[in-house]
Amino acid sequence: MNKKTRTLVFIMVMFLLGSSSATAYQLMLKEVTVIDDEKVATYKTPASTVEEFLEKQGITLDIEDEINVEIDDPIEEGMTIEIIRSVPVKMELDGEEKIVYTKAKTVEDFLKEQNIALGEKGSINVSLDKEIVPEMELEIKTYKVEVVTHKEYIPFETEIKETLNLEPGEKQITIAGERGVKVVTTKIEYIGGVAQNTEIISSEVIKEPRNELIKIGAENVVEDANGKKYKYKEVLTMSATAYTASFKDTGKTPDHPAFGITYTGTRAKVGTVAVDPNVIPLGTKLFVEGYGYAVAEDIGGAIKGNKIDLYFDTQEEADNFGRQTRKVYILEDQ
Repeated sequence: MNKKTRTLVFIMVMFLLGSSSATAYQLMLKEVTVIDDEKVATYKTPASTVEEFLEKQGITLDIEDEINVEIDDPIEEGMTIEIIRSVPVKMELDGEEKIVYTKAKTVEDFLKEQNIALGEKGSINVSLDKEIVPEMELEIKTYKVEVVTHKEYIPFETEIKETLNLEPGEKQITIAGERGVKVVTTKIEYIGGVAQNTEIISSEVIKEPRNELIKIGAENVVEDANGKKYKYKEVLTMSATAYTASFKDTGKTPDHPAFGITYTGTRAKVGTVAVDPNVIPLGTKLFVEGYGYAVAEDIGGAIKGNKIDLYFDTQEEADNFGRQTRKVYILEDQ
């Protein structure tokens, strides 16, 4: 074999070897279809895994994106890889702003994806069929109705009564006050997270309040020789005299039908006093210093102005009393 022939053989062998390598390489390639956000492309790749394939093709995934296969899955002939891209949306929901990544195609789909119900009176700044685009701004105000049941306390009232059984100004709680309780059910309407209307549905008293009673030692109190106390409203200093039912004092004898009978028709007794009705009205209850409890039931011809006549059972007592200056306490009605 001459030199020229050897050269031709060598060239033919090399050609056959190259053709065989190309065929082997072609046999290693697998067809992969990629659907990337609805864009379809077909690739021939020698990559062995999905991750290697994506790297070779320069296809990157964000953390919010979804892919229909695992990243370490082996590449197979005829494999379809579908990528669903997430896009950022600026959402203000009931006054709260945040960035949300979504795979929804329309605003209506977005609301469903985020489990957002607009409600009867809710609103959104764009139409529901509008297509979602990156950096889209959505202002959403939802309508919600909340029914709340809570307890409310009913305040008790405090009654203060004066008593003669305590020192003046001293206080004593006789009945402790206790608040009542009622259950109130309220319906609250919210639009955009803000309460717009509040309506009380029901209100039920489950416990009535108990009023507090406080007794306080009365001021302006006078005490008799036996320790009995009387509350007075006014003090007069009067010229006091004494009388009996005798003829000497009244001009009536025991056989007279009006003997011992006062001007007001009562029978005179210790505690009966005669007054000037223009100064002390008849029927007024009194306490006379050194004499005791009395009632203005009588009048007398000489009892005018700031004078008082005290009844005694015996003439001796009346004569011994004579005329004295005494304090006369006008009592409170009891």
